[in-house]
Amino acid sequence: MDLHHDYIAVPEVFWSFETGKPISHCKLCDCDLMEPGTNYLIEKAFKNGETIFEHALCLSCYTESHQSMSEDSREKIRDYFAEHVNMDERQNIFMEQYGTEHEKWIDHCMVKGFPVREIEEYQLYGFCIDKDLVFSGAPYVLCGDVIEEIMELLSAETLGTMNALSQKLFGVDAPHDLLMF
Repeated sequence: MDLHHDYIAVPEVFWSFETGKPISHCKLCDCDLMEPGTNYLIEKAFKNGETIFEHALCLSCYTESHQSMSEDSREKIRDYFAEHVNMDERQNIFMEQYGTEHEKWIDHCMVKGFPVREIEEYQLYGFCIDKDLVFSGAPYVLCGDVIEEIMELLSAETLGTMNALSQKLFGVDAPHDLLMF
């Protein structure tokens, strides 16, 4: 697969609901995500069609945050996805069937298969390089049920770490279901 054809300009669904523009800075280190070659992840959470939180983390901050989870929790997350989704197969099938039609990649929960239009709560994930959304396993959606199942697998140490990260990212109104992986 030629990776040079597996990207599009970041679609509006991944833009900031506050500014109506692409998210341009890392929420933790404030680096410029639009700098050519900058890798980052976007996470947005929706409830009843409303954005309840959003953020983008540069790859360095994401990696540091991910590594702050306990090894046990990281292993349980890997096992959960290995049991429920074959990411390589999904990638190949979706690229063959939908190419870079991002709407098709994010119109159902990746794990449960529920249509987004029928889900009360869900989280949207995307991997980007500067101004582009890259189709490399992501983009995808996880419904609230999946988020809850994964949160139940996490150690108390990891939950504490994630709550601290959520406080750092969002302050007083920090969400309790922040899940980055």
